[in-house]
Amino acid sequence: MWSPGSVLLALGAGIRILLGLGLGLGLGLELGLPLAAAVPVSSPGLGYEGCSENEFLCLNGRCVSAARLCNGIDDCNDQSDEQNCSVAACGLHEFQCSNSTVCISKNQLCDGNQDCASGTDESDHLCEDRAAQPGSCGELEFRCGSGQCIELESACDNYSDCTDGSDEVNCNRNECLEDNGKCSHYCWDLPLGYECACPNGFELINHFICDDVNDCRNSDLCDQICINLHGSYKCVCHQGYQKNPHTGTCQARGEEPFMIVMNHGDIKRINMNKTEYLEIADSLVNARSLSVDISSSTIYWSDDGRRGIFRKSIDQNRNEIRQILGDLQSPGGIAVDWIYSHIYWTDSGAKTLSLATLDGLKRKTLFSENLLEPAEIVVDPESGFLYWTDIAEPSKIEKAGLNGAGRRILVNIGIEKPTGIALDHIKKRLYWVDSVLHELFYTDLNGQYQRSVFHSQKYLANPFGLAVFEDRAYWSDVEGKAVYSANKFTGANVKVLAPNLTEPRGLVVFHKLMQPVVENWCVGQDAACEYLCVPAPSSDQHYACLCPDGMIPDVTGHTCEQEANSSTPSQGRADSTTPSQGRADSTTPSQGRADSTTPSQGRADSTTPSQGRADLTASSQEEVNQNHLDAVSVAIIALIVVLIGIVMCCASMHWRLILGRVKTSRCYSPVHLNAESSMMCNGQRMDTISQQSLL
Repeated sequence: MWSPGSVLLALGAGIRILLGLGLGLGLGLELGLPLAAAVPVSSPGLGYEGCSENEFLCLNGRCVSAARLCNGIDDCNDQSDEQNCSVAACGLHEFQCSNSTVCISKNQLCDGNQDCASGTDESDHLCEDRAAQPGSCGELEFRCGSGQCIELESACDNYSDCTDGSDEVNCNRNECLEDNGKCSHYCWDLPLGYECACPNGFELINHFICDDVNDCRNSDLCDQICINLHGSYKCVCHQGYQKNPHTGTCQARGEEPFMIVMNHGDIKRINMNKTEYLEIADSLVNARSLSVDISSSTIYWSDDGRRGIFRKSIDQNRNEIRQILGDLQSPGGIAVDWIYSHIYWTDSGAKTLSLATLDGLKRKTLFSENLLEPAEIVVDPESGFLYWTDIAEPSKIEKAGLNGAGRRILVNIGIEKPTGIALDHIKKRLYWVDSVLHELFYTDLNGQYQRSVFHSQKYLANPFGLAVFEDRAYWSDVEGKAVYSANKFTGANVKVLAPNLTEPRGLVVFHKLMQPVVENWCVGQDAACEYLCVPAPSSDQHYACLCPDGMIPDVTGHTCEQEANSSTPSQGRADSTTPSQGRADSTTPSQGRADSTTPSQGRADSTTPSQGRADLTASSQEEVNQNHLDAVSVAIIALIVVLIGIVMCCASMHWRLILGRVKTSRCYSPVHLNAESSMMCNGQRMDTISQQSLL
């Protein structure tokens, strides 16, 4: 049923629509606009109830400019200005934007750029339909209006190859003559349509505009530093390197580099330009990994057979071998921190990763959990991080700060047994060789970009050691009994550097640029640590103080105190170097760089003799106090035991007296007894009297 009020409202709305239509038609004729394009058919009206003569009245009562009608944009917010718009048909190879007079090229559909104001050219529905269209034509094919694909050469050849003849439409039109086809650089006219092109060093965006290409996005374009130019690029070298005029690669200045190779029972020095061997050390038992401190010309290695870490100067006038760490279970990879004078090593037997000073006197276990079979290790003092491999299944490469903070897995996909590992300080990459996959890989130092460089069953049969220098990667192969090298970017140009070895393992390239000099954050009064000072990459002060095992830094962060939940001090310092373990090294300053250097030399962990005596005095006083506390504890326990014995004896005697009284007074209870009980008591009394008379 319609009420009178509703009927009146409906009649009023109809009158408003008719008036709006009349005014809209009049305005369209006055402005000289195409009738169908000027206003939507059956539109609410123009210039009515608050709208000016040049405005359009939306269904929701809003007024918008008449120039915005049928422009493909919902200006009314109810679509009333975009409804029933009639426009001229677009070309065969054009796309008509929805509710708009705008036509765009079909090449602009689903290209990631919104060309229609309404965005219909990039709508999900349209792009999904185009992707799902069967028989999509290739780049060298023409798609007919019927969906048929023909060869591009067959278009505009004056013969209809398409069943609908669409390949012969608009063939004599040169779009490049009209504003260069809207191309920013080159416009190539095609038999059907056209395309834009760019000069070298530029790339085409949104089909029309050429923009400068950042050639340096390809990190392998230059072997060191890439500088992007407008439309080009150039390669430059780091400080200390110079460009080879013949190869264009960067080569190290200064002394000739050489290689040091661990050969199971001995250590050899190898000339990298010609095969010449020079023995540095021999009579080794089961030497595995190798590292070097170039500034002091000292090599360090781990020996699994002797369960220790050793060092020796490569100076021929000093042949003495020193043991700096002993009583290790199964030492594996080692790495020297040449800035902070520390050595890091893995122990697959103890399943730990530890560090110590280069003299072995101060020692700290960094990681003792979630390590199955830790193997090789490298350090980067500049960034303050270390990297190591774990070759147990599942294998992985991990990363952490040199202070032990921020530990995380760097690589655990596409890896089987990473036996060798090396840092490229120039390109900021981590390289490794996989003895199961027979492959050389690298990744960025965040583990986000991983790439295979070289695969070979022959040259990577059982790789072990790895080093990267200039534009080459060097590795030892146990099965091949040789040292090989290849281009570190492509794996090309494989060379045999050192053949006929016994069992090559760890190796290093000896050149001062392999260990760049960077800032030492542990130099200065603010970084005066009681035990060890290491870089802290995630700290504002850039350094951190470490304490012996079983101790932690106090509130100041510089001195050490006993850990609350640790065992006795002797147990808590179990990892501290004992005289047999760490004090075997007594190298004098004439034998190399002193292990206790001055602060000006950047060795913040060194201690003066007075500091050493203070540490010994404090340690002795602590042991005396502990012995005193133990004696007092024993005396107190003994006294408590004696007192308990006395109390128990007194209680026993008192209890006997109570029992005796109870027996003699049992029949004198105030409780009334029956006859039988009375006779029993009388009998007992008689027995007692008779016993007393007998006594």
